[in-house]
Amino acid sequence: MEVATAAGGGGGAKTPDEVIAKHCNACHGSGLLGAPKIGDAAAWGERAKKEGGVDGLLAKAISGLNSMPPKGTCADCSDPELKGAIQKMSGLK
Repeated sequence: MEVATAAGGGGGAKTPDEVIAKHCNACHGSGLLGAPKIGDAAAWGERAKKEGGVDGLLAKAISGLNSMPPKGTCADCSDPELKGAIQKMSGLK
């Protein structure tokens, strides 16, 4: 059951932890299919360097990359929600 987390009605923003738990952890928790693992700063840093930082990682997450579908299965996530999840998983700012 989802609970609205922001005032004003329509569902509220998803926290990074919510996005990660529901949409990212299945692959990024274990490194499935080469996904950088949550908390692996070296792997995330290497990927961020290649893709142009956090914004580059966000762009790849939005469009999909390798086996990861667009938005990593979170079709209703906003760009800021995805960015927050990436920052939390990677430790990057």
